[in-house]
Order: sequence, then C-alpha cells, then structure tokens
Amino acid sequence: MLLSALAQAEQVGWQLFDKVQYAVKHYNFDTSFVVLKGSKVDTYRWLHGQTAGQEIEHLIPLDTSGVDILRRDALVYYLLTDRPAFVTRASHIPELPALLFEDKDTIRQLYNAVAGSSSVMSGRSAQLLRLTAKQGGRYHYWLWLDAQTGFPLRIDTLSDNQNALERWLVTHMQISPELPENLRALMAADLPQPADNSVAAAFNSSHQLTWLPEGYQPVAEPASIPQLEGSLLSYWLLSDGLHQVSVFVQNSQRLPTQAYRDGATTIYVQTNAQLEVTVIGPVSIDTARQLAAAVR
Repeated sequence: MLLSALAQAEQVGWQLFDKVQYAVKHYNFDTSFVVLKGSKVDTYRWLHGQTAGQEIEHLIPLDTSGVDILRRDALVYYLLTDRPAFVTRASHIPELPALLFEDKDTIRQLYNAVAGSSSVMSGRSAQLLRLTAKQGGRYHYWLWLDAQTGFPLRIDTLSDNQNALERWLVTHMQISPELPENLRALMAADLPQPADNSVAAAFNSSHQLTWLPEGYQPVAEPASIPQLEGSLLSYWLLSDGLHQVSVFVQNSQRLPTQAYRDGATTIYVQTNAQLEVTVIGPVSIDTARQLAAAVR
C-alpha cells in the first residue's frame, strides 16, 4: 500500500510538471518577473506567443545593464546596442529557467517529483511541486504553479541543506488567446542568420579535463564566446541534460584563487604560475574546485 501511494504521488507530481511545461510553451502571455539572489534583484518582462505554426518569445531586462533576447522558433538573438546581434540556435531562451523547457524524461532521471500543498500567491491559488534531486551535489527545486492555468508563479532553487539560493517570482501575468501585440512586428522583422559558432576544433588541443561530476558530459559543439575570443587556451561546456557548467583555461594573471556565489551560480577561479582556470555554473564550490584541479 505504501509503494502504491508513493507511485501515485509521483504520478501526480509529473502531471503537474507537464502542466507547467505546456503553459510556457503553448500559451500567449505577457508577464513580468524578478530574480532574487540575496540582496540583488533583477527585473524582467517576458512575452511569448504562437501563430501560424511559428513560436516567438522576447525577454526584456527592465534594468539598464541587461540585453534584450529574442527567440523565433530555433534561433535566439541577443540584440546588442553597440554591435550586430549575436545569434545562436536553441529551442528556448537559455536565460530562462531550464527546467521549464528541458525534456521530461531527462529531468526524471535526475529528480523525483512530489506534489505539495496549495496556497494563495499574488491573489491566485497556487499548487506546490517539489523536484528533489536523486543524487547529492545537485540543487533541489520548489515550484508554485497557478492552479487554473499551470503557469509558474515562483521557483525556488535550494541547496542540499534546503537553503534558498535563488528565487524566480512572477509579479504580473496576462494570458490571452491572441499573440501579444508587441510580438507581431518582431515576428515579421528581418533578422540575421547565425554564423558558424562551433569551437570544438579550436580548443581542447593542449589540455585535458580528467574528472567530471556524476551525470555530466562535455557538449560536443559549444557555442562561441565572442567576449573571450583570443584569450582562451581551452574551453569545455558540460551538461547533465538540465544544468550547464563552463570551464575556461587562460594564461595566468597571477591573481589569488577566488570563489564567488551569484545566487545558484558558482564562479570559481584557480590560478597558478602558468594557467588560470575558471569554472562557472550551478554547482557547489567544492565541485567547482575539483573541476579546476582536473585540468591537465
């Protein structure tokens, strides 16, 4: 009976997860959200729509230092003010929470899903969904979704000991049957095609990464990083299907080894007399330190 109850709870949890993913992929909406990282607050507007078999979404930072990001189907455009748009290929905007878009089978390999209690959030009835990591060293996620539409209202990223590292919180949401007016012109706008961003042949010729966190594998053809071109000696992009971790190798600037936390993102810089290794991603500082030490 206990096993049956657990299986039923798991089934309900994944049904809620399907509802969340359907909402962000199929609804026409105009929403605003904030990302809370300690005392730091970033504010965004996110529009999404579908029409005539095409999908479009626009992520607009409401802080002056951000970059507008537009996706039309499988092309993502970083709209820069001082130089041409940077274009990549992706099925969603990478700066949005990845668990809202990644394949459910991949996430099921990493997490258990359990439905929690209901509450009221921003005047809406909200249903809690907990995604608990199956392996140590990974973050957990608590999602609150609108009970009526399934749209995500809040996502908390939690450490192993259940401390909140980062919070994604919707402050305004409008779902409509029609494509948001702001997206109509962008759907028809003339935008550039992506260049060949593969850097697989350009890096990793002189260094090896001798250890990977459990479940992670190198991405075969990571996108280029224009701001680091000319300074990288080696570069790896690692993924477990949901999270991505970057490892950069550059010539040493003889700075002390340093570690930072930006919400759920770790930034770890290890320096010796010859090389500087930087690890950036949603992993613990201990994991980042092991990755940096694994460069040979």
